[in-house]
Amino acid sequence: MQRAHIMKNFIDIKDFTTEEINVLLNSAIENKNKNKNQNLGSEEILSGKNLILFFEKNSTRTRLSFDLAVKQLSGSSIILNGSDIHLSSGKESLSDTIKTFSLYSDGVIMRVNNHQTILDTLEVSNVPVINGLSNLSHPCQCMAGLMTIIEEKGSLENLNITWFGPITNVAHSWIEAHSKNLGFKFSIFSPNRSRDLYLSKISEYKENLNLESIVHDQIDDEILSTTDVIMTDTWQSMGEETDEHVIKELDDFRVTKSIMSKAKKDCIFMHCLPANRVQEVEESVIDGENSRIWEEASNRLHVQKQILRRLI
Repeated sequence: MQRAHIMKNFIDIKDFTTEEINVLLNSAIENKNKNKNQNLGSEEILSGKNLILFFEKNSTRTRLSFDLAVKQLSGSSIILNGSDIHLSSGKESLSDTIKTFSLYSDGVIMRVNNHQTILDTLEVSNVPVINGLSNLSHPCQCMAGLMTIIEEKGSLENLNITWFGPITNVAHSWIEAHSKNLGFKFSIFSPNRSRDLYLSKISEYKENLNLESIVHDQIDDEILSTTDVIMTDTWQSMGEETDEHVIKELDDFRVTKSIMSKAKKDCIFMHCLPANRVQEVEESVIDGENSRIWEEASNRLHVQKQILRRLI
């Protein structure tokens, strides 16, 4: 299939057309099935290429999956924590840091505290930039989730996906995916205080999203009864302070065995991880037979390999 255009960066889901998203997802699934027993360096698409993985935030899955993805595509990677370089101490500007990255790499993967850091990076970088997570969005995680659902359900068409809890960076990327008319309906059950915090955050980036039809401050049993996928996220994102009043209100939006029983019988549960089994979800749910958290985590590798194939 012919590409609509050459992908230059991977920052937000909203940056891509419906066709581009579908092509990337279908290609990721196809390559995953074709290369199930792939060893390091067995695909040479990144041969001679070097990627910088820059982490201001702690990371488990993003660090492992991107590092392994680069190596499986025959590339090399350098992992830099925020504390490793002069940028964190204020001794060097972001602009000079990114220009230096561009001298020594063929692409930069960034996991940062502030989305503006990524936007400012785009202004000076001479190499492709991938958003590995920001306080606003987590597009790679969303793509892995979409991929997992397609594998599980056959397609995204006519599915009802329901988000429980705070409207996090991951939820923001799902809102953007929903706006691309990929075939699924999307509902969010979240307290008003959490919604207002989210609206305040996106206003900083001049985002204008119509949330009236998808955000509900109470759990709607009618929507829940038609739900094919239930998702949630940690209530306290790393490095971000969460209002104790919000935490208290979120207790009503915990994903429990009772909640799952009200959804469709074949409804699956997904969580981007890390998870707090005492807080946002019951152990019987996240470790139950309808949980697909490990399939989702595994697909981070495969969808990110496809992003790298398209970018570098």
